Amino acid sequence: MDARAPTSPYGHLHSQARKVIFNVNRYFLEEKANGAPILPPSHALTRTAMATKTSERTVRRICSAHNQMLNTEAEPDTPTFRSPKKKHRAAPVTDFDDFDKRLLRRTVLAFYERKEIPTIYKIKEELREQIGYSGCENSLRKVLLKIGFKFAKVDGRKFLMERNDVLAARTKFLREMRQLKQSDHTFVYLDETWVNQNCTVGKCWTDTSSKEATGVKPPTGKGARLIILHAGTKHGFINNGELFFQAKNDGDYHNQMNSTVFEEWFRMQLLPNIPPNSVIVMDNASYHSRQVEKLPTSSWRKADIKNWLKLKGITVSDDLSKAELYELAKNSRVAKKRYVVDEVATEAGHIVVRLPPYHCQYNPIELVWAQVKSYIAKRNNFKMADLKPLVKEAMRAVTPENWKQAVKHAEQLQEHDTNQDRAVEMYVDSFVIHLSESSDDTSESD
Repeated sequence: MDARAPTSPYGHLHSQARKVIFNVNRYFLEEKANGAPILPPSHALTRTAMATKTSERTVRRICSAHNQMLNTEAEPDTPTFRSPKKKHRAAPVTDFDDFDKRLLRRTVLAFYERKEIPTIYKIKEELREQIGYSGCENSLRKVLLKIGFKFAKVDGRKFLMERNDVLAARTKFLREMRQLKQSDHTFVYLDETWVNQNCTVGKCWTDTSSKEATGVKPPTGKGARLIILHAGTKHGFINNGELFFQAKNDGDYHNQMNSTVFEEWFRMQLLPNIPPNSVIVMDNASYHSRQVEKLPTSSWRKADIKNWLKLKGITVSDDLSKAELYELAKNSRVAKKRYVVDEVATEAGHIVVRLPPYHCQYNPIELVWAQVKSYIAKRNNFKMADLKPLVKEAMRAVTPENWKQAVKHAEQLQEHDTNQDRAVEMYVDSFVIHLSESSDDTSESD
C-alpha cells in the first residue's frame, strides 16, 4: 500500500470542494426526475451556476481567467487551482523600550506645546520619521494607555490627554528637585539592573569568505541572571555600595528582588557610605515601597475597616455601610502612605525623593547602567563564574566624567519638561475654556 495514500475517504478534497460535488449531484438528480435538462444545454453558464449553487458572476470570473490562461499556453492542459491565501493580521508593535517611551511622551506633549491637537495618526506619522515606527494606530493607542495617557471628552469631542495622577507626580517631583538644588545637598541616585549570563552584542562583523562564518556565537537562551543593586552621585559610584546576587531567569528581574533584601542593603551599605544630608532619588518599585502600616483598601472586610478607624480615634456609627467606611478611611488625614525606607532615611538625616511613574529618564544611573551593559556585552565569555568580576570591571570603567554627563543630561531633561509642562498647561487650559464658551454660545443646529 502506498504510504502517501490519503487516509480520508474523500482523498485530498476539502470541505468546500465536497460541497460543490454534492450540489452538482443534486442538480443532476433533479434533471433525472424532470426527465430532461432543466435549462437548455446552450445556457452553460447559468446551468453551471445552478448546479454549483454559486452566482453567475463567480462562474464567469473563474472560467474567464482560466480559459485565457489555457489559450495562451503552448500545450493546453487542465489549469491549476490554488486556494486563496489567508490574510494574517500583523502582530501589534507595542514593544517600546524606555528610550522610545520617553520619545513618545515628549512627542505627544510637543503637539500641545505647539498649540496643536495630537491625534493618533499625527503621532504615528511623527514616530515613523523619528524612529521608523512600523505599527498601526491601534498598537500605538495601547502603548499610550500603558504610559499614562487617556482619552478625555471635552464637550463631546475626544482628546488625548495625560492622566492627572501622572502629571501631578511629575510636577511634584520637578518642584521638589528645584527646591532641593537651591540648598547644599548631595544627590544620590539608586537603581537595580540585571545582566544575563549570555549577554552579548546584537550585531558584529563576521568573515563570510570562508564556508564557516566566524564571529560571536553565544549559547542558546539567556542563561542565568545576575542582579545588581548600586547607587552613585555625580562623582561616581558609592564606595562599597554594590550588591550582586544570582537569580533565576523566570521573567521580570523585579520579581527577584524583595523588600527584605533591599532594606537590608539600604541600611547596611547605602546609608553608612553617603555624605550627610543627602537627597536619595529612587523609583516606586514595590520593594522600595513597603509601607509602615497597611492602609484600608476596598478588598478589606467591613469589620476590619471599622476597627482601623476606631484605632485611629475616628468615631463611626454602626449604620454606616462598607463603602461609606472605606471613603471615610481613605479621606482621613491619618490615611497617608508612610514608607519604611523613607523613615529610615529621615532618621539618618537624609531625604528621599521618588521618581514619577514612567519617568526613569530622570534617574542618571539609567545611562550608567547602559554603559555598563555595553562594556559587558563586548567582553562576555558566557561563563557565570566570570560574569561578576566582569561586572565590577565594567563599573570601574565608568569614570566620574561619565557620571557628571549623565547627571547633566537628566537635569536638562527635567528643565525641559518643566518649561514644556508650563506651556502645555497654559494651552490646554485656554483650549478647554474656549471650547466651553463656544459650545455655550452656539445653537444646537450649529
